[in-house]
Amino acid sequence: MVLRKRFSIRDQTVTLQDYYDRLTDKTILATTAMYGPWLPDGSFDWESYDNLVREVMKFGSVPATNVDTTWAIYNDWELTKQMIWRTAEIALDMQDSIEPDRPLLVAGLNTNPLDITADGIAPALRKQIEEIDRGLKQRHFSRIRYMPVPDRRLLTAERQKKIEVYRSIGRVVGDYTDFGLVFFELDIGIAGFGSNFTPEEIAEILFQTPQIQEYKSAIISQKLDRRYPYDCSDDLVRIKIVESVAPERIQFSTGNDWFIGLARLGKNIKNFGYLLGASQMSPRLFQRWRQAVQFNRIEAIALEHDLQAAAKDFWTPGNVGIYRHYLAIFLAMTGLISHPLPHPKCDERYRVKPVDYFIPLRHAVRLGLIEPLEIPSIAKKIIPNVNNWSDHEIQQRIQWMG
Repeated sequence: MVLRKRFSIRDQTVTLQDYYDRLTDKTILATTAMYGPWLPDGSFDWESYDNLVREVMKFGSVPATNVDTTWAIYNDWELTKQMIWRTAEIALDMQDSIEPDRPLLVAGLNTNPLDITADGIAPALRKQIEEIDRGLKQRHFSRIRYMPVPDRRLLTAERQKKIEVYRSIGRVVGDYTDFGLVFFELDIGIAGFGSNFTPEEIAEILFQTPQIQEYKSAIISQKLDRRYPYDCSDDLVRIKIVESVAPERIQFSTGNDWFIGLARLGKNIKNFGYLLGASQMSPRLFQRWRQAVQFNRIEAIALEHDLQAAAKDFWTPGNVGIYRHYLAIFLAMTGLISHPLPHPKCDERYRVKPVDYFIPLRHAVRLGLIEPLEIPSIAKKIIPNVNNWSDHEIQQRIQWMG
């Protein structure tokens, strides 16, 4: 196989001009990572989840379930299947809101807990998809795209083994859906977690696996040799790879909450998508932002910066669990789910402390999702230990936070 270019991050100089050269005003195809809400008794909150799925689809996003914000690392297999099937049922009810050439659902699949080798990844995924597919056929649902999360066995696998595994995954997925799979490449700066694909390996995987319809780059790793430790230069390198290898076939999306503006860099790619946990904060605002980009309205910049500010406060590289709980608190404060609770299996170190509940409240107010007069009642309902605060003390706390 001969590629048009070879890539090396070490040789790659990314400049501001690279950013501006890729700016686009075409439609951003949104896929929103779903949140998985929970009830105080430890059971899954299906009523809140259904509400979230409907909200996401109402504002033009494809729901992605059993992904990070759906607490995929903790969910058992039965719950995973039920979430996928339930999302499919709602999606069928609302399918007119999504273009017919797009999937109605993206479903994450996780092989990391299994006792297998790298050669066992594709067969394990086949077993999972077979079970899911039986339920989808009963519901007459076919518009699904699968997203296998990065398997830890590929962290230490040889180059050719990584490529062989993804070619095998592609053949498996191709047997069950015409909407293909998402190649999810993750590096969020946690040692031993995520992916370590080189740009050359990424290019070969994309080139040799035609079933890949979407490449999701979630590169938020620390750059030790730079003054600003987290930036979007790695993601720009990956956009260049898609432009070189398969710009007509592959939809580029990103999970980099720190740089929402990456979703505007699709000038040389036919379908430029977006899959991001931050878009779950407000599907309505996210749609407004996408439309502002499409119609070249200046408010896109303000909305982009405001959403990024919340994402940066909620998410710390190395502690993605905290992000999930922050999102639960934010969604409960804005009325989209009933309880601000993390997954029952979530470790204490990944739970937001009571004093920090004011952070999502401040962002909800700043984004216009909560009226100023509602602040005291919402704070007393959701934030621990503030029942005895006066309305003035609560308002003053928000004001002091900026």
